[in-house]
Amino acid sequence: MKNSFEYIEKLINENNVEKALDILNHNPDRSIWFQNARAVCLMRLNSPGNAVKTLTSIVYPNSFVMINPDAPDKIKLNMAEAMLLTGNVAGAVKLIENSPQDCPLRNKLETAIKKWKLSLPFWSRLAITLFGTLPYDRPIAVERPYGVI
Repeated sequence: MKNSFEYIEKLINENNVEKALDILNHNPDRSIWFQNARAVCLMRLNSPGNAVKTLTSIVYPNSFVMINPDAPDKIKLNMAEAMLLTGNVAGAVKLIENSPQDCPLRNKLETAIKKWKLSLPFWSRLAITLFGTLPYDRPIAVERPYGVI
């Protein structure tokens, strides 16, 4: 029971993230759902860069630049959230655009991006609008809790 996915999910939902991550780190299961849970824990423990590393092989297998069409949307959006938290806005937007419109996590991330854009100086907003350039080094504030199981 203590290594089961349901138990880990319960710990995360109860905000006992450190314990959940400890169990995940000692669990030999490397399935995508355990990796996703690990990434959620890492984001919630303010380590989004490690969350990106954890999910990269699932979302971008074999280090390709193309998104894995078989990767579950929830995992792609968790990676997008981790990317926003690390400042890779362009990479996050690409993942968000390839996710279902009616997904609550997509809506949360799009709202964070809209708020961020509105906080920028006029000329920066104009550059984004005209040239579509998005930064790779400016973390964006996203509403907590981070990630979904």
